[in-house]
Formats: sequence, C-alpha cells, structure tokens
Amino acid sequence: MGNKDLVLLVLIAVCVFEGCYCKTVTYDHRALVIDGKRRVLQSGSIHYPRSMPEVWPEIIRKSKEGGLDVIETYVFWNNHEPVRGEYYFEGRFDLVRFVKTVQEAGLLVHLRIGPYACAEWNYGGFPVWLHFIPGIQFRTTNDLFKNEMKRFLAKIVSLMKDADLFASQGGPIILAQVENEYGNVEWAYGVGGELYVKWAAETAVSLNTSVPWVMCQQEDAPDPIINTCNGFYCDRFTPNSPSKPKMWTENYSGWFLAFGNAIPYRPVEDLAFSVARFFETGGTFQNYYMYFGGTNFERTAGGPLVATSYDYDAPIDEYGFIRQPKWGHLRDLHKAIKQCEEFLISSDPTYLQLGKNLEAHIYYRTSNKCAAFLANFDSSLDANVTFNGNSYFLPAWSVSILPDCKNVIFNTAKNYGPWFDIAGAGIYSVILADLKKSSKDDLSSGVWTYQVGVEGEYIGLDKISLANSSLWIQGNRLPINRSLIWYKATFLAPEGKGPLSLDLASMGKGQAWVNGQSIGRYWPAYLAPSTGCTTNCDYRGAYDASKCLRNCGQPAQTLYHIPRTWVHSGENLLVLHEELGGDPSKISLLTRTGQEVCAHVSEADPPPADSWQPNLEFMSQSSQVRLTCEQGWHISMINFASFGTPRGHCGTFNPGNCHANVLSVVQQACIGQEGCAIPVSTARLGDPCPGVLKSLAIEALCSY
Repeated sequence: MGNKDLVLLVLIAVCVFEGCYCKTVTYDHRALVIDGKRRVLQSGSIHYPRSMPEVWPEIIRKSKEGGLDVIETYVFWNNHEPVRGEYYFEGRFDLVRFVKTVQEAGLLVHLRIGPYACAEWNYGGFPVWLHFIPGIQFRTTNDLFKNEMKRFLAKIVSLMKDADLFASQGGPIILAQVENEYGNVEWAYGVGGELYVKWAAETAVSLNTSVPWVMCQQEDAPDPIINTCNGFYCDRFTPNSPSKPKMWTENYSGWFLAFGNAIPYRPVEDLAFSVARFFETGGTFQNYYMYFGGTNFERTAGGPLVATSYDYDAPIDEYGFIRQPKWGHLRDLHKAIKQCEEFLISSDPTYLQLGKNLEAHIYYRTSNKCAAFLANFDSSLDANVTFNGNSYFLPAWSVSILPDCKNVIFNTAKNYGPWFDIAGAGIYSVILADLKKSSKDDLSSGVWTYQVGVEGEYIGLDKISLANSSLWIQGNRLPINRSLIWYKATFLAPEGKGPLSLDLASMGKGQAWVNGQSIGRYWPAYLAPSTGCTTNCDYRGAYDASKCLRNCGQPAQTLYHIPRTWVHSGENLLVLHEELGGDPSKISLLTRTGQEVCAHVSEADPPPADSWQPNLEFMSQSSQVRLTCEQGWHISMINFASFGTPRGHCGTFNPGNCHANVLSVVQQACIGQEGCAIPVSTARLGDPCPGVLKSLAIEALCSY
C-alpha cells in the first residue's frame, strides 16, 4: 500500500466518523464544482435572527428532509444597534452557532454578507449609527461608507475563518455574497454606481475566502463574481459570461405580509413549475426565499407596513411546522431532479419543440442514455405530446420529469400529497381566554393592571423588574378602548414544548412583551381591502405577489408568535402598549394540538420519486398514497377514506359515484404511526367499478 492509498483511507475514516465536507469550490459554465465534481444543489433561505437557537436544529432537519443541500442566510449587521465599531453576535444573532448547526446537520451554507440585506429588515440591515456619520453616502463611491463596509466584510470573514467554517477549512460555507440587488438601483448613482460595483467585487475577492462570490441582480458583476437571478421565474436568465453557471438566489415561495393588506400565497404547483423550468433550461443551483421565514421580533420589521409575521407562505411555517402540500410536493420534486443529476452535470440541454407552448429539453450522458423535461407552458390548455415514441399528458403550466427519457416520475401540476388543510391554520386549543376575572395566578382569570402615557418603555414598564411596581394601577374596572395605554397581566404557560401564539384580534395597534422580550408590533385594527381575494387561486399563468390573496376585509395578522423558550413554569409576565384602543380582556393564548393530513392519488399517477428505479419498462410502476405527520406526532384518526371516484378537497372530501369503503384498510396501516404508505391498486383495495380510472383519497388527523 502506497502513501497516497494510506492518506485516502485516513480521509475515508474521517468522513465516516466525523462527517466530511468539501475542500475546494470552483465553478464552470454548468455548475458549482465541489472537490472536482459538478453539483446540482437545492437551497433554502433561513434567517437565524427570525427564530430561536433552540429550534434551529429542528428547522434545519426539516429542511434537509425536504431535499435541501444548502442553507442560505443573510448576515444581519444592525442586530441590537451596537455603538460604532462594535458587533453583536449573541443569542439568536449568534452567526457562528447557526452555521455550525447547519454543518452538524450535514448541509452546506451560502453566506450572504452584504452588508446591505433589504430582507424586509429594519433599515435594510444597516445600523442606524451609520446614518449619523457626517458626510456619509450609502452604497456608492463614498470613502466613509466604503471604510465601514470593508471593516464589516472583513469582520465576518475573519469570524468564519476563526471558526474553520469555510470549505477550504473543512467547513460548510461554499458561497459568499457581497452587496444585494444593487443592480435594481445602480442607475440612480451614475458613474459612482459602476465604480462601486467594481470596488465591492475587488474588496470581496481580496478577503481570500477560497469560495466563489456572487452578486444577485447584478448584470455587470465583474469576473470572477457570479451574477445570479432573483424573481418568481428565472428559466430565461442567462449569466453575463459563458464561463459562469446559471444560478438562482431568490425564488420567492410566497410574499411578505404587510399590515392593512390581504395575505399573499403562492400555489405549490406554480412554485414547482418555476423550479422544474429552471433546471430544465440549464440551471443547477436554486434557492427558495424563504424556506423558513420566521418572525420579526422586536422592531426588526422594516419597510412600509411590514408585519411581525415573516411566514412568507414558506414550506416551513412561522412556527416551525411543515406546511403541506408545499413542503411535500417540493420534496418529491427535489428527489425527481436528483434522479437526473448525473445527466444534468454531463451536458448542456438539447432543445426539442413539441408544439405550440410545448417543448422538451434533453440531457445526454451517452448517446443512448438521457434524462428529459417535458414542458407545457400554456396558461390554460392541457396537451398530449409524443416523445421518443411514447404519448404523455401534460397539464397546462406544468413540467414532467423523465430521468430515463421514458418514465414520468414527477409532474409539477399533480399534487400527490400528503398535504394539510389549505388554510394551513391547523387545529388549535385555546389555553387561556377571558382575561377579566379574578385569580392572579391564571391568565384566564387574571387581574389586569394598567398605566396611561407614552413614557412606559422609557421607564421600563415592559421589564420584569417593574412587574410589581406601584406605577401600575389596579382599578375596579379595566379601561378598554383607550389610546396610549399600557396593560399588564400574568399567566401560566401550558404544558408541552411547542410554540405558542397570542391572539390579539381584540386590540388596535401597539407592541407586546412576554417576560421582557418583545414579540413585535401588532396592528389588527388595520383591515385589508374587502375585495381582491380568491378561495381557489388558479396556479396556471405567471404569478405575482397580488395574484393569490386571502383574508380580504380582515386583519393581516391576529396571531403573534411566542417562542417556547421565552416562557417558564410559574407566572409569566405579559405587557402591552396599546396606541389606538382595544380590549385586552378578550386576548387568548393558543397552542397547536393537531393537524389534518390529506392525500388524493390516482392509479395513473407516477410512483413516489424516491421509489423509481432505472431500466424499467414504460409506465411499469404503480402509485401510492403516503401520509406523514410532524416528527413525534402520530396518526390518531382517519376521517375519510375512499377508493373510486372521490371528490372535493381536504376537509370536504365525499364519495363519488364509484366508492369502495377502505376505512379499515387505511386504519390498519396508519393508526398510531408517524407516517404510512398504501399502494393505489385494485389488488390491495378492490375494484368497485371495473374499467374506470380510480383514485384513493384519505383525510387523517395527526395528534401530538
């Protein structure tokens, strides 16, 4: 055995026992190249300050199980507004801890240093003290700004190097970003903008991170910086150099919530379509913005009317729960694309027109081995196409993925399940309500005290230290619908480990604190317009942030996240500063106790993407229903199960003209399980109507 062989064995042993990360990251025109191999990568944005360190591992685990390879995050500069020259990296702002948590999960990291982030974050991520430096001008060839920016970039890079977190050090960081969407505003700076872009690129490269740098939305990003796409669709995006890969840094999974606006959401069929089209047309790295959005605690929400919830209709919701059908449908999409990886990295796509608004892109590994994407980008007309001698049905606005150029293992428009109720609200139990009655120990009958004025925060009324202060007034009647008033009560937290939610629908506008921690701004008095919403939004056709809306005529947000780590056994302090007027006696605290899980799969649907095997005959595998609960939750009840021609949606399923009662079969397979799978076949379920295409619909309840 030679020395090289011995070194290889040692490296293999280290990888097995300690986990292995890449050492070199470069790129060519097709993809990022990690340790000499092109990679197809799925990424998702998670902003560490929008959740608690205690839940980071759980959120990252769910991201990995959803098929992600990379976690993307901004670096937030302004944090707790330190004085000039200081930085804050503690608690939920602990960047090193977050990156190490991602590393421990076996995922990679794209670090978007900026320092400008936007991100609907207060002041775009800049500290306020930056504004007060005499003579400073932001994001241009201003020496005062450039000095502060360079110092911040150097600080973050040094922080990562000291913790051995770059790829060359065995760490997870494979990409870094300088600036953010500057191309959208560069024109306003004239020549100064062009010079600033070159300076920012040179400064970033000089920091010797050993990983590629990117600039998003920056057509003039100079070599070797990779310019990347942000938007709802990036299949038509082309890098500014033939030597750079086609990358997508922000694929919007929904849109941010704003007070006084309806709730935006993006149908998963359209989101999946955009992803498939991107990889179909040569992309090899795409990132969901957001994959987990989280919460704008304190006063971190920035921009006009940005709400406290930063849920973003993401695959993982604000509270850390999986959002179905989005999470599951995208997970299956990622598995289908992974089945094509060796083809995607081997060649550029070959284009084939199949008809009007119909096309195929084929990736050849050898002359007779290929993977294909068949696309119908018509916004209304379904189609049947012929490809390689076989016939395929393509719903409008959909892409089918064929990892062997023969069998469809995924179509973006077909939602196979599992999925939750469409509103995503889940089933909650009211833990405490009716706050106006007696006992001090129980918020459901808590004694509210109050104080009038605007100086409460200045004197510390939000702090635990003043909870028993004589400044608080206790009268015979609680004043309600009063402006500029402070309220205080204590409560006992419910048992369990799950997140809590404060229902502030009865209040006007203000801010709330739990045990001295700000859970953010609330504003339920500002209602959305009464028109413009739709119950069932048609996913077909180009999406924008105003296309699919819910809750017209209602507050944008009534539930406000309380992290479980902010409460403790015994009494907890709740303080509100109400600006307009509201009734605190109607506030309630909620926790999730269950959630409906549904699936509806046809005999004609392809099998799950991860069960597909190559070298099979055309359409030779059968489909199956899969139900999945949150980890630690179990299927406790089957509310509906029918094989035949069931109709309706989750929560409204009903048997069609053809119906086989398969309740006992489903109960036997699923009750008490965290998840279950049932083949959709007459051999297993019977045949209530021979010659008719049948499907299996199930509605179940997951309980903790």
